[in-house]
Amino acid sequence: MTNSQQAAWQKVLISWAAMLVGLGLLLAELLTGYLHHVVPKFVVWAISLILLLISVWGMKTLLEQQSLARLRGSRFANRGRTTSGLRQQSHNLFRLPIEGQIYIAMLAIMLLGALFGKTNTLMLIFALMAGPFIVNGGVTFAMTRKLFLSRQLPKRLMVGEPTSIDITVSNKKRVIPSALITVEDQIVGPREQFTGKIVFAQVPANASRKGQYQIRFMQRGRYRLGPARVTSRFPLGIVERGQLVDIQDEILIHPRIGVLAQWWHRRSREGSEASRFSKGNAGPHHDEFHRIREYRHGDELRSIHWKTSARRNELMVREYRQIRDQRLLLILDLWQDRQLSNNNNNAERNDKSSIKQIALIENAVSLAATIGWKHTQECGVQQLDSICLGKDKLEWFGSRRGEQIHAWLDQLAIVEAGSDYSPANIQEEILKHQNVSSRTVLITTRSKEDFMSDKNATGRDAVHAYHGLLIVEAAPEKTKDFFQQTS
Repeated sequence: MTNSQQAAWQKVLISWAAMLVGLGLLLAELLTGYLHHVVPKFVVWAISLILLLISVWGMKTLLEQQSLARLRGSRFANRGRTTSGLRQQSHNLFRLPIEGQIYIAMLAIMLLGALFGKTNTLMLIFALMAGPFIVNGGVTFAMTRKLFLSRQLPKRLMVGEPTSIDITVSNKKRVIPSALITVEDQIVGPREQFTGKIVFAQVPANASRKGQYQIRFMQRGRYRLGPARVTSRFPLGIVERGQLVDIQDEILIHPRIGVLAQWWHRRSREGSEASRFSKGNAGPHHDEFHRIREYRHGDELRSIHWKTSARRNELMVREYRQIRDQRLLLILDLWQDRQLSNNNNNAERNDKSSIKQIALIENAVSLAATIGWKHTQECGVQQLDSICLGKDKLEWFGSRRGEQIHAWLDQLAIVEAGSDYSPANIQEEILKHQNVSSRTVLITTRSKEDFMSDKNATGRDAVHAYHGLLIVEAAPEKTKDFFQQTS
């Protein structure tokens, strides 16, 4: 039994105890009148009021816990599946707002005064006040009956990108409209959770109304939307009743695509040219040198080859051709200290070291997404191969599957850090997948010294793996000169 289940059972037991003890002691006092002979009358009233409020609180909490328990038993059967268009499972909700609690306290005072003072006037006032309370409960329940929800949302977004979630409420009742309907949409992500709220003034019978709320996701990962609370306080606002509708959806939040400095391309190409696989010279547009030809109107002046022009006595320019066959092997090493990883799993994220480690990991993922995205824009999706090493090993080879770039960004959205892969394992991956037509970029949350000082770094295989390899430390203070995340 998990901690949440234990807490739920404890709440149920406390609710039963509060309800039984409160009603039992109050009934015993009404039958025996023991307290009247021991303590003053105003003390008897106070004790009776407290016992009545305790029993009401226990009954309310018990109803809420039973609804939540039924929901937990059914929601996991539909996880990862949208219930739009299917028969939606719902569970009744009941809650007393602060106005209702004050109203109940006034009713309790009137009831105790009528019982102990034997005053018919107070009993009449109590009956007149209890009637609207009971009617309000029935009306609010009728407002939320036969209401069905559907949700429209994008399947993918980028961190920080604002979006709208559309909620449609359909009233299937034939005659009765639904008034003052509030829909609260629960959203749970990897490290944050919040609630979207929409209020519908009226949903006519056999009609639908659409509303939306704005949201901005600030963490990458998979977010689950649902269940949704549909409640109403119409007409008096002293009782809130409704349904918990088990409608589930998912949305993937991709890492943020940032901006790379102009000199980053030169730096990465220098790493490629230093390898034994390099060929050609880089041009002003990161293309490959092709030939020297005569100057034509419209050519850039910076492409003029002055030595050849002086020898030929006419303007000659360098001609470059676009590089479309350059492959990129992108290795993302999301290493995290095992102790910090355990703290993160226990939701202990207020520690400064944990917060710094999370910022480091997110910066590494965002940098990898930016480099891969820019490369696919220049050379095509088939020219990108990627390996993510963290909690699990995730591979994506554009040359083999030819999938869209969104499939790769989906991987980056859910990748998690871990401590199972060593520099030697990364070296093996480089040797396994590196070829003569690719350049390799390693983005790591470790330092370069961790790779250079590894016991296998001096081996013959390591010379081939690390020669020409561009290692990028993902610490924000070390990437700020050439990489900026967009706001």
